[in-house]
Amino acid sequence: MPDIGVLLVEDERLLDRVVTDALRTLGLACDVAHSEEEAIHRLHHRRFDLMILDVRLQGGSGVNVLEQARRLYPDLTVVMVTAYTFTEEVQCALAWGVDALLYKPFDIDTLLATVRALLNRRPRRLPTHAAVQMEAAPSVLPVGQGGVLQAGDLATLKREACALVCRVRQMDEGWLSVETERVESPGETRWQLEWTGGDALYQFSTHVVECLPQENSTLWLLRQPTRIRRFQRRRYPRVPVSGQAFVSLTGRLQRATEANLLDLSAAGACVVLPEPPHRGAAAHLEVYADTEAGTIVFQREGVVRSVVAFVEGGQPRYRVGLQLERLPTPVLKQLRQLRVARLVGR
Repeated sequence: MPDIGVLLVEDERLLDRVVTDALRTLGLACDVAHSEEEAIHRLHHRRFDLMILDVRLQGGSGVNVLEQARRLYPDLTVVMVTAYTFTEEVQCALAWGVDALLYKPFDIDTLLATVRALLNRRPRRLPTHAAVQMEAAPSVLPVGQGGVLQAGDLATLKREACALVCRVRQMDEGWLSVETERVESPGETRWQLEWTGGDALYQFSTHVVECLPQENSTLWLLRQPTRIRRFQRRRYPRVPVSGQAFVSLTGRLQRATEANLLDLSAAGACVVLPEPPHRGAAAHLEVYADTEAGTIVFQREGVVRSVVAFVEGGQPRYRVGLQLERLPTPVLKQLRQLRVARLVGR
């Protein structure tokens, strides 16, 4: 999107093309620098929101780029990539502060999930002054609840086989404006606007009031909805559960990696690992957690469905979503007890 500046600092020409093409699927165009000197020059001439940085560059150092970036923009979001393990150079970079660390070769879906998570975490630049009215609701929902759409949110404009990533700019009681890449004026006026809320996928039908071409983008004026459809993304609700877990991946059956358990559902789990697995990898999960509903203990086979990288306490960490075989009946009863107890405030 035109209002999000991304800088990719990578000296491998093939990899930079792969990453830039992948970022376009999120509606993000990026500037590319192939050397330390070029990267520092770009940082001095433009403020970026996100930098994807290789720690080693031919004839230069990614650490020097990071140092300059931190001096210029202390709040710049940084994803660091490296082909090396926890070297002194990597430690030095982490000391300057990075938001996520990915080891080459990394899964491109992991990079995209990480970028999406980090950008959604950024403070919004635009003021939020309105919320969207839900179906059969007498008044607007408070900001942050359910399917409320806010200025600054990413969404998708859809019509038949066409889909355009957009960012919500402003809204009032009757209209809202969204910005996309520059496109020809659409012949059709009826579109669907779709976005991800905190717990589901939301969608409403809208009519195009006007399309206004900008220098590098198109600004759409759309009618506010009278009805919003809610698509539940997860079949089973997640229950926050703190505990210990051990994960064995395919090819590592003799080596279980200790993980922190974040939540459970009837057929899934979210854990934090020190190493990044690949999406689609088969996994064996063992869980030990002490909860208000008793000790939860079980083993299940599963598949890695999502990976998001981040840095915590100067160490790389990976939040991993696992799809599991349906949990044992006693565990399901414990999760239900936890949900009930927390909802009624016990």
